[in-house]
Formats: sequence, structure tokens, C-alpha cells
Amino acid sequence: MGKLSPITVVLDWLKAFLGLLWQLIKWLGRFLLLGYNRVRNWLRIHVPFVEAIIQRHIHNPATIFIDISVLILTLYVVFGGVGYIAAYHNKSESRLTENITALYPLPAVKVNNSYVWAHKFLQRLRFLNTFDSQAPKDVAKKLPTASELRQQIVSGLIEDQVILLEATELGVRVTPEELDTAFNDQKKQTKNFEATLKKLYGMSPQEFKQVIAERILKEKVKSVVITRIRVRHVLTSTLSAANEAYDRLAKGDTFEKVVTKYTQDNQTKKTGGDLGYWTQGELTAAVSTTFERAAFSLKLKKISKPVQTKFGYHLIQVTERSDKDFRTYADWYKATLANYQVKVYIPY
Repeated sequence: MGKLSPITVVLDWLKAFLGLLWQLIKWLGRFLLLGYNRVRNWLRIHVPFVEAIIQRHIHNPATIFIDISVLILTLYVVFGGVGYIAAYHNKSESRLTENITALYPLPAVKVNNSYVWAHKFLQRLRFLNTFDSQAPKDVAKKLPTASELRQQIVSGLIEDQVILLEATELGVRVTPEELDTAFNDQKKQTKNFEATLKKLYGMSPQEFKQVIAERILKEKVKSVVITRIRVRHVLTSTLSAANEAYDRLAKGDTFEKVVTKYTQDNQTKKTGGDLGYWTQGELTAAVSTTFERAAFSLKLKKISKPVQTKFGYHLIQVTERSDKDFRTYADWYKATLANYQVKVYIPY
């Protein structure tokens, strides 16, 4: 007898395998059909409601779509009830509760007529719990209690919503280009960005992008609403030189001329001593508290007497001032929040 070719052997083997697989599928089909019929017959006998539905579908097949719709609606209402009880009554913080609240309009807080949903509250709670769980056990800083943490998140959500509403009024927004730039900068600074984000906060890149967008918007609103001043100065190393420069200004010499002759600040010498724009707190960090106090107390275009800092003696002039009355963000937010009606739904 001649030897079969390798191709023939493979084809025969494949044919036998497919035949066996087909027999297995038929057997499984018969088994499932038998099980289905037994369950169906049992339900028809012991649960009259099922028999009524079957007869309804047999006599009018179109009703199956109505019944499926009713079933889906019923399940949606039931899951909504489960989510409501879990979020409000049980204070559940599970991922299941978070996922359920993503499907339902369950409010966490209301600011005027705008809502922040429970899903966002639970999402932030997850981020912070994930981060806090990695803190060393012997950490000196006392971690907030569960109630304190929930209250902090509620306060943060209210603040973010106020910022959003105020930004709309002010015409301030975050452009896609600004968001992408900030996000990519963060990404470049972190090795294994996505894995690190997941480990530290349990956060996805898209969720992190939303956090960045909220931060940028807050900073842009702050830059509009908080008092900003533009400052220039003459810096001298001795008090006598500062007094001499002050006398020259009092006699009518221009600020630029005095800067050129007296200042020891080489970085601002060519720009007439200009230090740029500042808000409350920033000058303290960059120069000193005394410098900032003097600058913010000056009237526009007026020149201070010599102010001493670790850098020397300064003559300060405010060349521009915003028309806002709020020295700090905290002042502005406190006054602005009083104009809103706030209602909290989520329990602490």
C-alpha cells in the first residue's frame, strides 16, 4: 500500500476533529434545550405568571418588546434604589456603589441650581483613600477620620462648583491646548506615569486630566479676581544711598533715571526696576513680608520710604493695580460663597 501524503493525513485528522466537535455541540445543544424545557415547564406549572407571559407572547409576539422594556426599566429602578440606599443610608464607599451612581443622577451637593453628583464625590473619596492607605504607619501627621475626609471632599466639591460658575460669569475657561500642555508636562516629570498614577491614587490618566483642568481653572479665576499689583523698585546696599535716591525722585528725576544710577538689582536695571505682577503672599515668598506689606499699602504711583530686606534697601512704587478689593483668595472665596445657596445631600 502506498504511503499517505502529509497533507492527506492532516486533512483526515481535521475532518475527524471537526466531526467530533460537531457531535459535542449537538449534544450540548440538546442538553441545554432539555434543561430549558424542564425549567420552563416547572415555571409554567408552579408560577402562573410565567405561563401567562408565555401565552401572551404566543398570541401576540409584539408584546415581547414591551415586556423586555418593562423588565429593563424595573431593573434600572431597582438598581437605582440600591444605589440610593448604599450612598445615602449606608455611606458605602465601594467601587460597586461608585459604578452604580455613575448611572443615576444622585446629587452630592447643590450650588444654586447646579448639581454635583454622588459619583464624583465617591470618585474623589476613592482617590484620597487610596493615597492615605499608603502613608507610613508611624507618620507624624494625623490622618483625617472618615467623617472629616468626607466633609473635606464635600467642601472641595462646593468650591470647585463655585469656581466653575464664577468662571462662566467672568468668561474664563481652560482651552484644550492649555490642558494638553499641563498634562504632558506632568507626564514627562513622572516615570511610568500611568502605573504610578494608578498606584498612588487609583486614578486613570483621563481622571487625572480632569483634576488638572479644575486646578488650571481655579488659578485662572484667582488671577482675575484677586488684587494684583505691578511693582518696580530701586535696590541699594546702604540706607544712605536709598535716601539719596529717594531725594532724587522727590525732586522730579524719573524712576528709570534713578534706577539706572542707583540700583544694585542688575536683573531689573534695564527695565526700570520692574518686578512684574504680584498677588498677596507671592512677594512675601519672593522677597520679604516687609516688602509685601509696604507694596500693598502704597497708593498708585506713590513711592515708599526705604524698606529694608535681606537684599538691602528698596524704594518701591506700584505702577498698576487691579480694581478688585480682595487681597487673598480666601477673602474672595468667603465673600463669593455667601452669594450662593448651597445644599448638601451626601452624609458625612
